[in-house]
Amino acid sequence: FGPVDSHVVLRRRPGYVPKVPTTPFRDQVVTLQAISSQEYDPNLTLLYPVRALRVYLERTQLFRHSEQLFVCYGRQQKGKAVSKQRISHWLVDAIRTPYQARGLPCPLGVRAYSTRGVAASAALANGASLTDICRAA
Repeated sequence: FGPVDSHVVLRRRPGYVPKVPTTPFRDQVVTLQAISSQEYDPNLTLLYPVRALRVYLERTQLFRHSEQLFVCYGRQQKGKAVSKQRISHWLVDAIRTPYQARGLPCPLGVRAYSTRGVAASAALANGASLTDICRAA
């Protein structure tokens, strides 16, 4: 975390082998900037990524047994690193839940592996450069 939680830097854990190991972005770090005070909206504070990561790390600190960012919170595996499959389920749930909460039909065929493509398309449509999209992927 940066000074006064101005940003957070995310790095891949040592030993991680990406799906495509030859990518030039293999050792890329991701820096998330905090929302500026001019953009601050008290109704949206739970969505601010730097704040959300700070709160998540504080709430998992007492039972955390892994350096990996995401850890299990269930009884049997509590504090251990989350599996790729569990993260996949969380992604799909994060997409489906808002639709269900509003009584809307969820898009057909929502799968965790499709989120990268959808995110890249949305980023491109909103003006992100191809270089930035590749770095984030």
